[in-house]
Amino acid sequence: MKNALIAILLTSLVPTALLADELVDSAAPPACKKPQLPSSVRRADDTSEFQEKFTVYQDCIKSYIDTQNKLATLHVGAANKAVEEANAFVNETNAKLSGK
Repeated sequence: MKNALIAILLTSLVPTALLADELVDSAAPPACKKPQLPSSVRRADDTSEFQEKFTVYQDCIKSYIDTQNKLATLHVGAANKAVEEANAFVNETNAKLSGK
């Protein structure tokens, strides 16, 4: 019976290994393009163009952070649910094995 439980546990780890690549992809750094600060400001348009690009960059970073925080919340919830399911299964299995 112990060997069967060990086999079940080992096979349950295989999907986790397959998900590793997905997790790495979802944790990729932001693809936001940083604006170049003009080396010398010759005219007012130089600063307004920079300001526009800076605003786009800032919005991109904020969106990236928001997305990553939402993904983190989903992952924590999924992990907690998996722990609950595993604990319930272990408790059920222990109860059946002990004859209760």
